[in-house]
Amino acid sequence: MVIRMNDSLNSSLVRNSAIQVFWWIIFFPGFYSTDSFSAVSAAQSGGSENVGTASWSLYVRYFSFFGNAIPLLTLISGLALTYSVTCFAYSVFSKKIAAISSLILVATPVVYAMGITLWHDIPFTSGLILISAFFASQYREVSVFKNSFWNLLFPGSILLTFKPNGLPTLVLFALFYFLLNRKKEVFKNLVSAIAIASIVTLGLSYLIVKEPPINSQFAQQFMQFDISCFASTEKGKGFVERNIPGVSDSEGWSSPDACSFISRSKLSAEEKDRANSLIPFAWKTLVFEEPKFVLETHLKRHAYLLPIPIYGIPLGPFIHSNIEFKDRGISWAFPEVAEKARVLPRAWNAARGIFGWAGLWLLLMIVFLRFGSYKGLAPPILLGLSQVIILFTVAPIPDGRYALLVLITGQLTLIGSVVGALEKNKEIS
Repeated sequence: MVIRMNDSLNSSLVRNSAIQVFWWIIFFPGFYSTDSFSAVSAAQSGGSENVGTASWSLYVRYFSFFGNAIPLLTLISGLALTYSVTCFAYSVFSKKIAAISSLILVATPVVYAMGITLWHDIPFTSGLILISAFFASQYREVSVFKNSFWNLLFPGSILLTFKPNGLPTLVLFALFYFLLNRKKEVFKNLVSAIAIASIVTLGLSYLIVKEPPINSQFAQQFMQFDISCFASTEKGKGFVERNIPGVSDSEGWSSPDACSFISRSKLSAEEKDRANSLIPFAWKTLVFEEPKFVLETHLKRHAYLLPIPIYGIPLGPFIHSNIEFKDRGISWAFPEVAEKARVLPRAWNAARGIFGWAGLWLLLMIVFLRFGSYKGLAPPILLGLSQVIILFTVAPIPDGRYALLVLITGQLTLIGSVVGALEKNKEIS
């Protein structure tokens, strides 16, 4: 098999973007879940809230022209993801391998279907991938752009603020990476990225939204779920009464579902508000009294982040491929075509035990770094590890989109390695 194509970065960006636009047209105006409609409502009402950070709220409002051009959001997010994936490929591989491997990955649902879903996870992941691309190219001492700061680091540092865990992930990565590479230039770039992300996160929240950058109730969900899970066990009876007095009881807090996914406790909204200030102390008490229980709960809940299937193959949520609510003013422009075309995203979702298993792909990247010739994988591995650690600790539920950075970089690594092997055998020219 002989494949010939222009392997320049600009040519790849055009090709890959054309693929993304093609699928955006097929599924116009994109995929929308419950979270998506919340963003749509906020854009149309003009409200700002820090559930998904101020930067995400402002992006949705202004880039949709106050809710009058919602499809633009999925187009922009999809193209941003395509741009980041393509740049990352060129930061890790040779031009020829990068051109082919990025083309193949962009043509799969893990990029095009995810890209046209209205989730803040998409531009957020684009930001993380751009950060990975910047430091990978720097680590390899290659130049993807004449000025990689403005093309990779700067936009990446802004986009990763679209989720509350963006800045903590970046800080943890900076600590890991500086231990690996203590060059003065590396330190300067890490500080620059953190400074940009901090200014955007804090500045927009306090100046525009006029609220703290992190919604405390949402930040405590994983704690609430751990407590509800423990309350559902025989050993957990009475824990709530001792540590969260006056806010329901063990029966009201109890929810076996909270051990693995969303809590189904009987708590009312008013009770959750009253418990807000008590939950951190109660969770801390739970950690000290039952550390094994908390660790096992997180291991089971986030099995998709583990490199080995201790609790079986993880089958959590992954690719969303529909418009969740009808009669909301948003529907597919070509429903018959879209219904047939979404067979491929659904097939990818059905195989989420492989394509959505973040721990597996992170392990694969480590193997390729250790035994392959792609030293540029070191920064993305450390960034992926940082994200996995944050998710394992604070994510309330398992969801493949949360670790999309690892899924994309891992799968691109595998594709690039296969393409590289074929190139050595002169099967690709």
